Amino acid sequence: MIGKVFRIFRQKGGLLKALGLWEWYENLPYKLQKKVKYYYSLKTVKNINFPFRAKHFDTGEIENPLYTKRTFLGTIAQTALLEGDTEFAEWLYNEALKMEGSPYEAHLILNDLILLAQKEKNLEKVKRYVLRDVELYEEYKDELRRRWGGSLPQIMAFEIYVYLLEREGKVREALELVEWIKREGITYPYYEEVKKRLTSKVKS
Repeated sequence: MIGKVFRIFRQKGGLLKALGLWEWYENLPYKLQKKVKYYYSLKTVKNINFPFRAKHFDTGEIENPLYTKRTFLGTIAQTALLEGDTEFAEWLYNEALKMEGSPYEAHLILNDLILLAQKEKNLEKVKRYVLRDVELYEEYKDELRRRWGGSLPQIMAFEIYVYLLEREGKVREALELVEWIKREGITYPYYEEVKKRLTSKVKS
């Protein structure tokens, strides 16, 4: 109770205020507040290139926060993921996805969620996050191409989707997807190898 009173009267500032995250943060249970702040502080200690310090989380005037709501929460979630706190990381990544932001930002978050699900060896989660990223592709591909100098890099979600289709016995669909990835111009270093394997399965 005392802790809650002190939180009510503390001065609003820092990145939380600059990004419009005060209300979101104040409405969290205290245990989640502590975790958000802890992993933010850990980020500032472990990453010397991070432009802010621990005090900037909720104090001081920040004119240029450098992050959006999504990317700020995502970077804290990434720290939790690297520390092995997958449950909290997944929760915070999904909170970030609820915030306003660009499809490209959502793509980056979904990439991390796919890695998280792989780390947990949870194929159901992997498929769920892969499909969300695949469905979002048309909305973020132009931004992705712009950031990569006119070309499209490897997209993990599509490569995993090929694997999932093959695993489910949908070999023709997997082969069609492989050919589509190639036509779309998405970098796919395993194209020849995967195509050969799937083609032989279709023929047999």
